[in-house]
Amino acid sequence: MTSLKKRLIPEKKTDRIPVNFIEGTDGDTFKVLLDGKEEKVRLLLVDTPENVKQGTPVQPFAKEASNFTLAQLKKGNLTLELDVSERDKYGRLLVYAWVGDKMLNELLLEKDYARVAYIYPPNVKHVDQFEKIQVKAQNQDWNLEH
Repeated sequence: MTSLKKRLIPEKKTDRIPVNFIEGTDGDTFKVLLDGKEEKVRLLLVDTPENVKQGTPVQPFAKEASNFTLAQLKKGNLTLELDVSERDKYGRLLVYAWVGDKMLNELLLEKDYARVAYIYPPNVKHVDQFEKIQVKAQNQDWNLEH
C-alpha cells in the first residue's frame, strides 16, 4: 500500500488531501472517497459518545454529536490532514478533518460533543491545542449552568 504522504504535491501550500464525503458512521468516524477508493476514517485525538458500537448502549449526546459531524461533512470542501501514523489497527485512516478552513476535530471539542482521548504518540501534533479547547468548552458549559 502506497503511503498517502508520498502522493502529496509539494508545490501546494497545504499538506491536506482533498476527498469526497460518502457517509457518516458516528461522531468521529466516516467514509470518504479518496483516489477512487472508499476509505473509512477516524478522527485523531477526539472521542464522541457511542451510538453504533456493538454491545454498547447509545450514550448521552451521541446522536447530537453524530448529527453535528454529518452536517459539517455535508458542507463539502473536505480535506484530510495526516499525522505520523497513517492507519490504525482496523485499517482506518487517522486524520484531522478540515471542512473549508475549520478543523472538525476542534469544532467537536468546542461544541463539547467530544473529549480529548486516544492520545497515542507519535500522533500528537495537535494534542496541546485540543486540550486547551476542551478546557475552555467545559468552563463555558459550567458558567452557563451557574
